[in-house]
Amino acid sequence: MKFEMLAPEELERIHAASAHILATGGVRFRGKKALRILADAGARVDFEKERVRIPESLLEKLLSRMTNHFRLWKRGSGELIDLQDGTIRGHNVGGCVRIFDFQEGQSRNASQADLERMTTLLDGLENIHVVRPVVYPQEFPSNMWDIYTAGTILRFTDKPYGITAYSLENLAYILELAGVMAGGLANLIARPFIWGSICPDSPLSYPEATSDILVRYAEVGLPVAIAPCPIAGASSPVTLAGTLVQLNAEFLAGAALVQVIRPGLPVKYTGRPMPMNMRTGTATFGSIEMGMMSAGLVQLSKRYNVCSDSYGLGTRSKCLDEQAAYEKALNGVLVGLAGADLVAAAGLLEDALTSSAEQLVIDNEILGMIFRAARGVEVTEDHLAVETILGMGAEDSYLDNPHTLSHMRQEYSQLRLVGQAGSAPKAQGVLEAARDRAEAILKSPRAMNLPEPVVQEIQHIVDRASQHLGKA
Repeated sequence: MKFEMLAPEELERIHAASAHILATGGVRFRGKKALRILADAGARVDFEKERVRIPESLLEKLLSRMTNHFRLWKRGSGELIDLQDGTIRGHNVGGCVRIFDFQEGQSRNASQADLERMTTLLDGLENIHVVRPVVYPQEFPSNMWDIYTAGTILRFTDKPYGITAYSLENLAYILELAGVMAGGLANLIARPFIWGSICPDSPLSYPEATSDILVRYAEVGLPVAIAPCPIAGASSPVTLAGTLVQLNAEFLAGAALVQVIRPGLPVKYTGRPMPMNMRTGTATFGSIEMGMMSAGLVQLSKRYNVCSDSYGLGTRSKCLDEQAAYEKALNGVLVGLAGADLVAAAGLLEDALTSSAEQLVIDNEILGMIFRAARGVEVTEDHLAVETILGMGAEDSYLDNPHTLSHMRQEYSQLRLVGQAGSAPKAQGVLEAARDRAEAILKSPRAMNLPEPVVQEIQHIVDRASQHLGKA
């Protein structure tokens, strides 16, 4: 089952507007290396103003190099995951600074222990397929959060992981950490279990560090996620279509640079278009307009044959309440039915400032239902069940019919938190059920089986980085 937010002609108008902006107004790249690379490729570059204009013919040439695969590997099993194989998958929110304490009923600063706990939980949830650093430990200097989270996540899950490096120096340490896990950088690039993520500044600007890091990802050969995060009405036009045009131009500029450096390198379209609440001046992660723009982003991704990663599980709520439930469900269904490759933001609360173990488990359940809705109704000869219906007598039951037994597990979503009252020893609400499931996973985590020398080497690299980079 598929849903399209944009009609085909509307999709083309957005693409054409983005291409026109890139060709006439351009994008600012502050990294000198990126400017030289794009100039050599045929872009019109004003080195003094750091402005790059990409002719439409050059843009189309570079976009034609895009691949329709985004392949990652799980370290432990060696399982290949192609995020563009037509299966909708889920991942968690990244970069929260607070954690919601369910027992206390309020949020607090996140710690290293929270990061370890939440990563272990992510590893045990079946509808979370790739991960991001769910929280940043506040006891560590902020200029090293990327390194600390990489060292932790690589130890507590083998699910593919998206990194966000703060500088080229930090990226070198993160690649060193991943190389230890892979047995060398060459092995990592041959079977990547991490991808690199960057976020341009809106409107239409790639800061020097962002530009340099994107170039380095491409030079190394690491799959790349480009994540424009415009705020409609503040850093992009207030109209939904205008924000999509600008966001798309920002994405295409980075994608073009990547394809110049390494044609065919997998690219993920990780846009985060956010409306601004005009009364408060804050970005709103749970508004229906975010879901609408994110669904449009999915269609743009398909046009360019790249992986789509859309926020579907955002919310403005500060706690696990009805607001969180309806905002996540409505926006999640929009991007899921649009055919997103990844439905993002599991565990998110309070406009991505806060995460929650219990919310993460609930969102895992929501993701399962979104996946089932997106599969739609199969109308095959077997699913129509005509012969089965004709073969039934008036007193017969379908309960033990072979047709029922062969389809019941695939036809219906397997819910874990609701609908279990008949077998539960006591009546239980969804929040309590989510807490119980989180505690059960944390009490019996999946063994990572990392050799002790590898664990020691990871800690050694993190310690060395801390000594070198110092405090924020």
